[in-house]
Amino acid sequence: MSSFIRVLMLSAASVVAAGVPAVAQGAPAPSEIRLAVVDMDRVMAESEMGKMEQVGIDRLKGERTALIAAKQKELDAMEEQIRNASLSWSDEKREDQSRQFEVKRVELRRLNEDATRDVQAEFNHSMTKLQKAALGVTGTIGREKGYTLVLEKNTVPVLFASDSIEITDDVIRRLNSSKGADAAPKAPGAPVKPATNPPKPGGGR
Repeated sequence: MSSFIRVLMLSAASVVAAGVPAVAQGAPAPSEIRLAVVDMDRVMAESEMGKMEQVGIDRLKGERTALIAAKQKELDAMEEQIRNASLSWSDEKREDQSRQFEVKRVELRRLNEDATRDVQAEFNHSMTKLQKAALGVTGTIGREKGYTLVLEKNTVPVLFASDSIEITDDVIRRLNSSKGADAAPKAPGAPVKPATNPPKPGGGR
C-alpha cells in the first residue's frame, strides 16, 4: 500500500500548510518558526481507520478472486472435455461447443476486467477518505500546537527531519480517537491519482 500512498501524499504538505493562518501583508514576521513532520505512510498503515479500510479492500479482492477462480475452473473443464471428446462428436456439436467455450472465455476476461476496476475504485475511495481524515487531524494538531508549517516526512523537499519534530504518533492517536472524526471534515480533499500498480483480484485468460 505504501508505494501508492506516497503518490497520494505528495500534495499533503501544501494542503496542510493551507490550514495554517497566513501572515497578513505588512504584518511583522513571527518571532519563532515552528516546524513539524508527519510520516503519512505510518499513519495510513498503523491507524485503526487505515487498518479497517485495508480489511474492506482485502475482502472485496478475495470475493472477486474466488469468483474468477471458479469461472476459470469451469472453463478449464470445458476445454478438457472438448479436447477429449471432440473426435466422437458430430461437426455440428463440435462447432456448438466451441462457440460456447469462446463465449465463456470472453465472459471470464470481462469478469476479470470488471473485478480489477471494482477493486481499484474501492482502493481509491478508501485512500481518499483516509487521506482526508489524516490531513484534517494533522491540520488540527498544527493549529492547536502553534506549528507554522507541517510537512510530510518522506517527500521532497524534506531531506532530513529530526525525530524531535515528528508528530506522527500524535496524528495516529488523534485519528484513532473520536476527535479524529470531528477534525476530518475540516481538511480539503486532495484528488486521488490512479495507482501505478493497482491491486488485482485474480487471473483469467
